[in-house]
Amino acid sequence: MANNKRSNPYEDSPYVIYAVDSIRLSAGILVLFFLNVFLLIPVFSVPFQSLYAYILVPPLAFMNIWAIALIAAPRRLQLNYVLFRGVFGIVCSVGFMVILQKFAYGTIGLTTPWYAIGSFVVYSFALFQYVKFRLRKLQQPPQRKKRDKSTGMPVATLTMITGGAYLLANISLAFVTQQTVAVVLMCVYIMLAFVVFHFIMDLHRYYWLRQVMNKSES
Repeated sequence: MANNKRSNPYEDSPYVIYAVDSIRLSAGILVLFFLNVFLLIPVFSVPFQSLYAYILVPPLAFMNIWAIALIAAPRRLQLNYVLFRGVFGIVCSVGFMVILQKFAYGTIGLTTPWYAIGSFVVYSFALFQYVKFRLRKLQQPPQRKKRDKSTGMPVATLTMITGGAYLLANISLAFVTQQTVAVVLMCVYIMLAFVVFHFIMDLHRYYWLRQVMNKSES
């Protein structure tokens, strides 16, 4: 019985494979609107720096083509949409961190490389803790998930504190540089980079679904 309970880590999720009717709308909103507005506009805004365009334009072009394919054939690509959401989470979250560097170095005028190093170290640590926390919850049987909600709180709290501390550090830059608009945008992008961690977990969902389908076919 214990093995049966652990065999489906998504049994308490409302959807295992996303509904066809929502795929067109979701793919359009996530990429054609959200990604393009929040990443393409800052990339080509003043001051334009080709480095950020070289980094972000290829994955953004790939995601747009993928989104159009999902909109055109959502039923045939129903399972593929799960993978799409996971890749979207990576491109979106890392893209926000790249734009953050443009604001810091291109707009505010930072020169030290330690800001970029520190920001990606904090980001990697927070992502690692989030994924570790979510995977541990998925591996628990439903009864234990309900009992151990308090057990997972320290990790989740640690992730939020990490992001919050980094957020406050960027707010403090406003008082040094007086470029409040750039700092506010940096704060927004930091929060968005942490919020879209949720989408990255669909990579694990896709991996699990593929395993289930392969077992059923064999």
